[in-house]
Amino acid sequence: MKIVVKDFNLVDLEGGDIITGKSLVVVDGRIQEVTSEPVTGETVSLRGGFIMPGLVDSHVHLVWEGQSDPNRVMVSEPITMTAYRAARSAQRNLKGGVTLVRDVGGPHGIPIALSKAVDQGIVGGCRIHPAGAPIAQTGGHVYTMAREADGPDEVRKAVREQIKAGARFIKLMGSGGAYTEGEAISHTQLTAEEIRTAVEEAAAAGRKVAVHALPPNAIQTCLDAGVYTIEHAALLNEENLATFKRTGAFMVPTLAPYYVMAMWGLETGVPDYAVAKSKQVMDRYISSLKSAISSGVNVAMGTDSGSPNLPHPTMPYEAWLWNKEAGIEPLSVLRAATKVSARALCREEEAGSLKPGYYGDFVVYKDNPLLDISVLHRPRAVYKGGVKVAESSVVWSVSLIKKGGKA
Repeated sequence: MKIVVKDFNLVDLEGGDIITGKSLVVVDGRIQEVTSEPVTGETVSLRGGFIMPGLVDSHVHLVWEGQSDPNRVMVSEPITMTAYRAARSAQRNLKGGVTLVRDVGGPHGIPIALSKAVDQGIVGGCRIHPAGAPIAQTGGHVYTMAREADGPDEVRKAVREQIKAGARFIKLMGSGGAYTEGEAISHTQLTAEEIRTAVEEAAAAGRKVAVHALPPNAIQTCLDAGVYTIEHAALLNEENLATFKRTGAFMVPTLAPYYVMAMWGLETGVPDYAVAKSKQVMDRYISSLKSAISSGVNVAMGTDSGSPNLPHPTMPYEAWLWNKEAGIEPLSVLRAATKVSARALCREEEAGSLKPGYYGDFVVYKDNPLLDISVLHRPRAVYKGGVKVAESSVVWSVSLIKKGGKA
C-alpha cells in the first residue's frame, strides 16, 4: 500500500528548523522518500500540522499502569489480568504519540509475547523492544517480577533463558531503588563478575545489556563491565561521566517517577518508603542530568512509565520536566526522545527519524514543539506505518497525579 502525506511542517531534528513543501511517501509501512517532487498515490493532508518522528521511550513497564502501588496490584491479580493491562498500556502509549518503547522488565514472558502480538497485528499498540524478566540477585530490586540468580553460573543461565524466550536485550538490577522496601538507594546488587558474565553471554547472542543503577559505585561497576545502557544513573560522579564518554554507553535518566513520588506521593497513596527514597534521589538527579548532557554523554530518554502515579504514556511529561526543571532546550529534549533513544535500542536504522527505509511512524501536532515542549501532551494525530491510529488525544497531566494516577 502506498500513501502520500502532504501539507505539513516537518520538525527537523538535525538543524532545529521547520521544513515545508515536502511530501512523505510511505509504502507498505516504511518511508520510501521525502520529496519536493509531485507524487501520485492515495493522499493524506495534514492541514498544516507540525510532524516529527514517533516518540521512543527507552524505559517502561507495560505490566504496570501507574496506580499508586502498581507492583502490589500485579502480584495480587491473575497473570491473565496483568497481560490485559500490558496490552492496554501499549495502546495508550501509541495513542499518546509514543510509537516505540523498550520494556525493561515484566514477569511471565508478557512483554515478549505482547511484542509479537503487536507485530503480528493481533492487538494494536506501540512497537515493543522487550527484555524478558529482569535478572536480580535473590531479594534484589523489584524481585517480584525478576528472575532471581546468584553467582556467575546462575546469571549465565538466566541470561540464556531470557534469550530463549525472545528477549531483544537483557535487563539487570545493579543497585537498590526507591520502589522496593528494605533496600537503600546506595546498596549495590550483583557482583562485578556476575555483571561481566551477563554482558559476555548477551554479546555471544548479539544482545546488549541494560542495568538499573543509581549510586556512583554501582554505575561504575556496570560501565567497567561493558554495560550498554545505565538506567536512571541518578547520582553521577566525575569518574562515571568520564567512563560514559570513553565507552560510549548510554545514560537513560527517568526524572518523572522520582519527581512525582517526592512531590505528591504521600497524598496519593504511594508507599512511605518509596517517597522518602525518591526525595533522596531528587536532591541530586537534576544536577546529574545537566552534567551528563553538558559533558556530551549519550543521553536517551526513558520514563519508567507504569511506576507509581505514572500512567502510560509518560513521555510528554518527562520531556516537560527536562525542559522546565532541568532547563534543557526543546531541540535537545526532542532529539533524546527520538533519535538518541532509537540508538539506545540499536534501532536507529528504522526508528527515531523520518528517512527512507524507516518506519512510517510519526506524530502530528497543532503547534511547533520546538517553541513549546508541552505541545507533546496534545497530539492531533498519530500514524503508525503511514496509517492513522489515533486522533486528537490528550495525554495525562499533573492533575491526574493528584487523583492517584488513575488513567
